[in-house]
Amino acid sequence: MSSPSREKPTLRRRHTAGIIVLGLAILALLPAAYRMAQPFLSAFVLAAILAVVLDPLQKRASRLATRSSIAALLTTAVGVAPILAIILLAGIVIEREIKSGALAGLLDTGQRLTSTVSFDRHAAIQQAVAELTQLGGALFTAALTVVFLYVLLLHGKGWVTQLTAMLPLDQSVTTRILSTTKDSIVANVDGIVAVGAADAVAFGIVFWIAGVGSPALWGALAGLASLVPVVGGMVVWLPIGVVFAIHGAYGKALIVGLGCLTAQMAVATFLRPRVVGSRLQQPSLLIALSVLGGTDAFGALGILLGPVIASVLAALAHEFRVELAPSGEPNAEANVSSS
Repeated sequence: MSSPSREKPTLRRRHTAGIIVLGLAILALLPAAYRMAQPFLSAFVLAAILAVVLDPLQKRASRLATRSSIAALLTTAVGVAPILAIILLAGIVIEREIKSGALAGLLDTGQRLTSTVSFDRHAAIQQAVAELTQLGGALFTAALTVVFLYVLLLHGKGWVTQLTAMLPLDQSVTTRILSTTKDSIVANVDGIVAVGAADAVAFGIVFWIAGVGSPALWGALAGLASLVPVVGGMVVWLPIGVVFAIHGAYGKALIVGLGCLTAQMAVATFLRPRVVGSRLQQPSLLIALSVLGGTDAFGALGILLGPVIASVLAALAHEFRVELAPSGEPNAEANVSSS
């Protein structure tokens, strides 16, 4: 009979070998899993960001509702409601402008300007089909985001706990990294909301001064458009200024153009980096560059991901430096960073 002292090393070796085999199998399947999940990654990431932001609301809903599924459903409904309200507001504005004839006048003006310019009708149709396809993809992503948001609110914390338990890191390290990630996401969303609100107010004032009809509604739409990378609210106020100029109202066109451009640049340059940077204790320049770099790398979603990635990378670098410190120093530095 084999002694227990000999069986234990054998069992440990088999256990280690089993872990290695399972790890290699997971690594082998990850590329295929990534290719399968790639079409849904944008919706999942956006839903994860919303789940983090809505976590305080989810906790309150959990105290009110008897079942966690009902609490997640209520939180999802409250989180989606503002987006639906904005879409409804946009519909009201468009309907009002159609009834007033403003959009018809804009289309007639555009026809007159392009009547002397030859264009490829086939290419224009192809471009229109591509735009419609892109719009359909955006609507599909939005629907998936709502579904993922509900699932993450219901099961997300459990998944995060299971994932962190598999990491060979001290619990205090994972707690600090998760806290940094959460603070970064919340601060970045706060910055986006602050920019949208500031742009909406500033554009609305400029539109009111210039005599634009329904300045509050157009200002709200321009504030919403501030989420668009690079151009921002320009997609709303620039056509308004062009229409004024075409109809000979050069003074109003100048007010809209210069006023909105100045407001947009000032808000993007000073407000957003300060709001996000003060919460994350990161330099404003780093936040601004991470937004630009994230937008270039990930598109519109990079507005959210850029500062988050920069902050998490800084946190990981800090924890790595703490782990490399001589014995006795890690605990002291970790305590300093958490205080």
